[in-house]
Amino acid sequence: ADLSTHEEMHDRIVKKGGIKTLMRLLTNSRDVEAQRFAALAVANTSSSELHRSEIAKQEDALMNLVDYVRGGDADPVGRRYCAMAIGNLAAEPENHESIVKLGAIDALIMLLKRGASEQDLESGRYAAFAISNLAANANHRGQIVDEGAIEPLVVLACAEDLLLQRRSLAALRGICINPRYRTAVVQHGILDPLVLMARSDNADLLREVAAALNCLSSVADNKEEISDRAISTIIALLLSGDSEVERHACCTVANLVEMIEIHPRFLEERGLPPLIAMSVSEDLNCKGEASRAIANLAANAEIQDVLLGEGALDPMVDALEKDELNCQRFAALCIANMATTMKSQIQVVQAGAIHPLVSIVINNNIQLEPRRYAALALANLAATSANHPAILDAGALEALFCLSNSPDTMSQYYVSCALANFGSNVQNHKRIVEEGGIQPIITLSYSSDPDIHQQAAAALRGLSVSDDIKVKVVQEGALEPLSRLLLSSDLDILREVTACFCNLSQSEENKFEIAKCGVVPPLITHMQSEDMFIASQ
Repeated sequence: ADLSTHEEMHDRIVKKGGIKTLMRLLTNSRDVEAQRFAALAVANTSSSELHRSEIAKQEDALMNLVDYVRGGDADPVGRRYCAMAIGNLAAEPENHESIVKLGAIDALIMLLKRGASEQDLESGRYAAFAISNLAANANHRGQIVDEGAIEPLVVLACAEDLLLQRRSLAALRGICINPRYRTAVVQHGILDPLVLMARSDNADLLREVAAALNCLSSVADNKEEISDRAISTIIALLLSGDSEVERHACCTVANLVEMIEIHPRFLEERGLPPLIAMSVSEDLNCKGEASRAIANLAANAEIQDVLLGEGALDPMVDALEKDELNCQRFAALCIANMATTMKSQIQVVQAGAIHPLVSIVINNNIQLEPRRYAALALANLAATSANHPAILDAGALEALFCLSNSPDTMSQYYVSCALANFGSNVQNHKRIVEEGGIQPIITLSYSSDPDIHQQAAAALRGLSVSDDIKVKVVQEGALEPLSRLLLSSDLDILREVTACFCNLSQSEENKFEIAKCGVVPPLITHMQSEDMFIASQ
């Protein structure tokens, strides 16, 4: 046992048959101390990554360790050391199946419950350690939960022993990799010990706490309870000074504020200033998660003034220009959410968001999601005609035409919304045509999505107001998709399409082409529509 504390001796112990000898002592000796030291030596030797597989494959080694842990009358210290050995061997994933087949989970949870019920903290510590390694395997989490591990792990997480707290939390986190068990862990009372542990100065423990809160807050059923009982703790973790803790805390906040009901509580607890401080972090992962949280808050129009007043916009514009996926996509989403009101739009434009948004939309090397949200932001800004010159001068049309070729339906929809908004302004028509905008709009009108149909038809309707563009719209092939859309049962689509035909038919050059494309019968049918606008057009 003494030699096994020296890692350089492990190879010799294994190769000289030491494990077999130690197992014989563990199972045959009547000397309790011999059993203890044999188990300790195996546990120490098993800590070496090089020998875990070899030890597990030795005849009856795993079975002897599991049987000793299971033995209720066995020496308590020996049981702990055997549990430690199993935990070390379970650090090697290829050993998991063999360990579990021998009934190790049941044996370890018996020891875990003893630790929780009898305040045998060391037994609880070693059992929790072994369970945490086994819980890393998705195939065994269900059995660990079914055997009743959650409740004793929560009890042990409340202990004052720092190492026991960490190991219990690690085991619970392993279990909670499966979302099915996250609600049960909260119901068994994990939040109170987490709040207490968050007061520690130990960085490793704080990382475990923050990671656990992050994991648990991802489940909708847990959000309100976590907010009610731990929101101030989570906000404090935002200011911990440790980048890993702060990142998990940002992610937890982002998860929680997906529920609009939590927004008032978060603001009451003064969570916004530290969150905005995280949004200017040099750690891009932390900045990205803070951007996600602010984007979720910005979806609530009632608190957009608060966000703008606290200075949330400038960090989002800065995040757009970072070469990091979460920074770009959530900053773009945040700006898209903010750009839904006139007051916010003015500040978005003044903050210089348009150029970086256009740069994201046009860049094919950027992943699709940031481009999609940036297109949404431009579409929302384009809802106000006063913003059109600034957006178009930044090269938005070329960027939108580029993204319109994407197979992504939502990207096509946001592009079509933006083009419909630009098309509603006669002053933009010449520019749209000169930059080749008619063909992308016609292509969008062939989409299989009815929402895209409506917006593309609206864009063509807007362009067809200009006399010098009416003929060009027909010449470039708009009649075929428009005539197909006349067969739609969607009233919104029909309003746009019939109005577009009404505009196009005012041109003498178009009349024959329109009549020839077969739209007269459906137009006669729509003259009888109950919708007065459709009938009039």
